[in-house]
Amino acid sequence: MKTYAVTPALTLIDTQPPIPGQTIRFLGTYLFCSDKTAIVDIGPKAAVPNLLAALPRLGVHADDIDYIVLTHIHIDHAGGTGTALHAMRNAQVLAHSRARSHLIDPSALWEGSLKALGELAIKYGAIEPVPEEKIISVTDTMELDLGRDLVLEIYLTPGHAAHHLSLFDRANSVLIAGEAAGVCIDGMVRPATPPPFKLEDTLSSIHKLIRLQPKRICYGHFGCYDNGLARLKRYREKLLRWQEIVISAAREGKNYDEIFTILRENDPDLCYLDGLDKDQYESEYGFIGNSINGLAGSALGSGQ
Repeated sequence: MKTYAVTPALTLIDTQPPIPGQTIRFLGTYLFCSDKTAIVDIGPKAAVPNLLAALPRLGVHADDIDYIVLTHIHIDHAGGTGTALHAMRNAQVLAHSRARSHLIDPSALWEGSLKALGELAIKYGAIEPVPEEKIISVTDTMELDLGRDLVLEIYLTPGHAAHHLSLFDRANSVLIAGEAAGVCIDGMVRPATPPPFKLEDTLSSIHKLIRLQPKRICYGHFGCYDNGLARLKRYREKLLRWQEIVISAAREGKNYDEIFTILRENDPDLCYLDGLDKDQYESEYGFIGNSINGLAGSALGSGQ
């Protein structure tokens, strides 16, 4: 697996396991190292071995991890947390208060993952519970002090999920956005708006992140890019454009295939689809279809 230095204290670890249909550089974990050490998003269970193998190469032992911060608890971001804690024995888990019960008892989360992702959820791996005493519920604007002037500001950013949060390293002007700013593949961004999706919550979260004026933005899927503020503004515009297209087409009775085609014709960022193999294309088609469903439901009242 590859690692990418973002700042002297921040590294992105590519933890992608060999799952057919997944795009290259899709699953990643962020590692902050200072007096204390924090990981942002463990990934699914299937990615944990890659993460544990990468840590010693970065001079970090699993027992050195003080915090695991979860941007949200979808299986591809947090499904491996309980598994990782067997090795990261000293870590505490920071998550949205609405995520707490699902981390302790992940049965409903697992069933939801199976329903949404099917075979992919099985390939990601079953979700192990997180001990209740390990969990810290975060609040909006909470600060996580890692020492040596490295303070992570935590902001609640619902939209992609009701339990979503983002982190901001103000000293380096780096935003860890999770999926609050969409999914980025090879620099191209697409909305991530699965049902039940609430547009106003998402826009409010984007406005909150825009006010931070980040110089760099780091996506859960995948990578870190300059021009963070401009990227956030473009995503806001893209989201509104997608919603307009989806709602208009849905009201005309168009099906998902037709709406997908219209989006491809109107969003040049979707050109990344041309470079995918058959399995990857089908996977992305499914994710985009899920986003179409969420956008349609937010305005038409279905899927809520």
